[in-house]
Amino acid sequence: MARHRPPAVGLDFGTTTSLVARRKGSEPLDLLPIGMTRRWLPSLAGRQDGHLVVGEDADTLSTTNVIRSIKRAITFDQSTVTLGSGEKLSRDEVVVALLRTIAERSAERGLPLGRQRDLRIGCPAMWRREQRHLLLDLVREAGIDVDAANLVEEPVAAGLAWLGSGAIDATRVGGRLLVFDMGGGTLDIAVLDIEPGDPPSVRVLTSAGMPAAGDALDEAIAEDLTAELGKQGVDILALKRPDAARDNILEQAREAKVLLSTEERARVVFRRVVFGAQIPPVSYDRERLDEVFRPQLEHAEQKLWDALRLARLTHVRNSSVSTILKTPLDDLAADVDHVLLAGGMSRIPAVRRRLAELLPNATIHDSVGVAADETVVAGLADTGEADPINLYRPCFDFTLFWDGDGRFPLYEAYTPLFETYQLASMNEPSYVIRAGHRQGVPQQRQGELRVFSSTGVPVNIERFGRDGTVQDVLEKLPVKFGHRDVTFRLYTDGRVIVMDGAGHSHTLRVEPWPVIEGAGSRPADQPVPEPTVPYPFNKP
Repeated sequence: MARHRPPAVGLDFGTTTSLVARRKGSEPLDLLPIGMTRRWLPSLAGRQDGHLVVGEDADTLSTTNVIRSIKRAITFDQSTVTLGSGEKLSRDEVVVALLRTIAERSAERGLPLGRQRDLRIGCPAMWRREQRHLLLDLVREAGIDVDAANLVEEPVAAGLAWLGSGAIDATRVGGRLLVFDMGGGTLDIAVLDIEPGDPPSVRVLTSAGMPAAGDALDEAIAEDLTAELGKQGVDILALKRPDAARDNILEQAREAKVLLSTEERARVVFRRVVFGAQIPPVSYDRERLDEVFRPQLEHAEQKLWDALRLARLTHVRNSSVSTILKTPLDDLAADVDHVLLAGGMSRIPAVRRRLAELLPNATIHDSVGVAADETVVAGLADTGEADPINLYRPCFDFTLFWDGDGRFPLYEAYTPLFETYQLASMNEPSYVIRAGHRQGVPQQRQGELRVFSSTGVPVNIERFGRDGTVQDVLEKLPVKFGHRDVTFRLYTDGRVIVMDGAGHSHTLRVEPWPVIEGAGSRPADQPVPEPTVPYPFNKP
């Protein structure tokens, strides 16, 4: 008798729309129709007769009473959001209401999310630890039981969807995949190495992002339309309802953006009831859209190059860090074998065209068997497995303990080791912190360093001797205190250097982050000779 295997379930709480999907084994993806008329739920909220409404109910309200893109309030650490009327709403209350609606509709369609053992939720790659944990807390408040192990970065999920889509035969063909996930609120970029096999090996090298995507383009188009109306003599501030006029312009900007993804020209019509007079329509073409989009796309290009440089740092061995940071763009482009376009914004033709110019040797994929804005949820419901640990944000807590209750966090999971703007001025990128009596650390006695996964599970520490071999494997590292500060340094290649208060240095590594192989920019096709100086952090 075949053993019952529960389905893998994905929940994509998106900036613009939210989706739920499930997959049983190798069966096709099942996208749950959680919307009233579509498979997705609009991520909208608003006030109606003093009550909070979400989804399609909010979409019927006046734009001044609607909150869009509530997920961005988490990205920007905004505890409240403001309606056009000036009323403030709790961010957490709005998010929980949307998540609760998602859970209720999923249950109505035969999939109670609170009972799923293999449920994953996506989050932007750029989110910090507290932002990730906030989302998990709000998901639990909505009645869905999850923990940190259920959280998968959205571009990583998109990569898994691509891998399982049959775009390549992953048992025979591998390579480096760049995921360019441009959605409503954020741009997320991930770099993954795929090693052929059954199943294939997926290694996340890095992820990066920026808090500007579809919403930012909407606002840029709206600004351009406002300037166009000014040329026609329309003074927005002189209108009886300037806020309503601005909302109508933004609404038309969104519609024009979507239409221009498939059409060469859009006819923008403004509401007479809002402007108090008939305003001539504006003809908005794709060339004009591209011009407005150009500054944002250039910023995205810089993030792309940053991600590819960061990916090379995982293979530091016979190449120096300074050499990697000075790598010509053509060489970085040559690293990429495949590009996956994900997110609704990837539908804009300028995105595909520009990436094809930047990465001429890569094969560009814009479909994993579902629509671009369904790619992330497809990956979240993937039945395969991949290690979500990546270079940019190690998912471990390093904490210094003493005297039972004393503790000091040296590193919190998902904290960036450095900011990308610092790369040019750093000899070797690393995260550094010092802890001494100013932080409450004693100047005598002894403490201990412990490491925990993001789910709170203790993680072993490897300590290396002077000859570069593993000296011992510890559950906790004894740390002497003294008049000197304890210095903790975490490098991008996985090295941890701890200098205790007595001046003693300890060289450590935590498994399994990161896996370091190869030399230079990519895993070498041929064996690479060992460096002259012993390097203890390369696996044999």
